[in-house]
Amino acid sequence: MHLTILDTAILVGYSPEGTCVYSAYIPLGDYWDGDHVWDSGENVRELRLTKLKGFLFSSSGELLQEFESNFNLVTGAFQSGWARHSDGTFQEHKA
Repeated sequence: MHLTILDTAILVGYSPEGTCVYSAYIPLGDYWDGDHVWDSGENVRELRLTKLKGFLFSSSGELLQEFESNFNLVTGAFQSGWARHSDGTFQEHKA
């Protein structure tokens, strides 16, 4: 049996020690339009969320985007990250 992930964002967040401190499996529409734990510096600091990895899948099961975001635990702010898109483009982001 072949399983496919459809129209979904899979998100996993890690502490500095590599422990999973956040995970979510949510519909892609909710991901695009919703609020996120990492939108608040207070939440980032409380969770000790230093790294977030994400995988965004289309309604046909195609991996649309894989990304990683890194956060500053003192401020809770985004500090760097990258995204790889289904067309092969790669983007790096800095605060």
